[in-house]
Amino acid sequence: MQSLNVKAATQAGASPRCVLMPREIDPAGPMLGEVLYQLQGRSMGTSWCVKFYGPRGLDIQPVQAGLEAGLAEVVARMSPWETESDLNRFARTPSGAWLSLSQSTWEVLGHALHVARASGGAFDPTAAALVRAWGFGAGKRHDEPGFVEPEEPAWGERLGQALSWQDLTLREASRELWQPGDLELDFCGIAKGYAVDRLSAYLLACGLPHHLVEVGGELRGCGRKLDGQPWWVQLEGVPDSWGLPETVLALHGLSVATSGDYRRGYVDAQGQRRSHTLDPRRRAPVAHGLASVSVVHSSCCLADAWATALLVLGPQAGPALATQQGLAALFVIREEGPSWEQPHHGEPHWREVQSPALRAMVCD
Repeated sequence: MQSLNVKAATQAGASPRCVLMPREIDPAGPMLGEVLYQLQGRSMGTSWCVKFYGPRGLDIQPVQAGLEAGLAEVVARMSPWETESDLNRFARTPSGAWLSLSQSTWEVLGHALHVARASGGAFDPTAAALVRAWGFGAGKRHDEPGFVEPEEPAWGERLGQALSWQDLTLREASRELWQPGDLELDFCGIAKGYAVDRLSAYLLACGLPHHLVEVGGELRGCGRKLDGQPWWVQLEGVPDSWGLPETVLALHGLSVATSGDYRRGYVDAQGQRRSHTLDPRRRAPVAHGLASVSVVHSSCCLADAWATALLVLGPQAGPALATQQGLAALFVIREEGPSWEQPHHGEPHWREVQSPALRAMVCD
């Protein structure tokens, strides 16, 4: 996703665009004389960028230090590559024992379980072993020598016995999680969104309410720019999805996250395309016509998780659940031609589906 000016988005002769705005926009903007600052770096295996308005001459070093500390906390608590993260400590917890979690991990787990329940397990924060088996987690990568992908029949045989999010038991008062035995947590589909929310909350606490936060393509915008405009961003499009309008969104107290079946996939030895998005119910990569889902939400953490869940659900069940849940979601569907199983047959035909909550944001 990228930021842009709405004038450029709607100028004559430009490509067709769909413009989305919230129903209400706070008229308050940056103070007279404030200037735009930009900070950026790398964390969580990706890039991050923050833009904000503040007083001229502001010492930005403490702001940057606070942002980096927030990101470092997320990595330390939720990374599968950090030995002492809450996730790895839980994986090492003996069967039948309780583990106390940090406040941040507890918050993310609560959001993850909400989406897991509402989606019927299409989002599963305990899918770490599955992710690792398909070469996308903290183990042997699919592009490393010697990697062998799992045989789906074997996964099917284990499905009835496999542990899942439904096997988690929590103690709310003490923030403790019970280990039923060899169960592992995976927050890769939600942690970036949480990081965005955390950085936004930090900027608000610093008295910097007019800001745009981006971590690995997930965004949250608050307040306005100096010219009175909200933060305009362009939603990520599916590569080669010809004929679809570009969608631009006013991020004003809103977040947006996108999940796509085209990201970081690979073609296996049999010529089958394997998406990095896994269906925890089937124990295998998604293989249907839904190519991308973007979710607009007040919480980037929930937008991140819902984008993954709706993508897993597919082109029929995904839009149906978004309507039921009142989610503002944009679905890009690949109707014919290439699929993950047959990547070189014919030309694809594309269409978009907007949930009712998203259609309510469209500016005519």
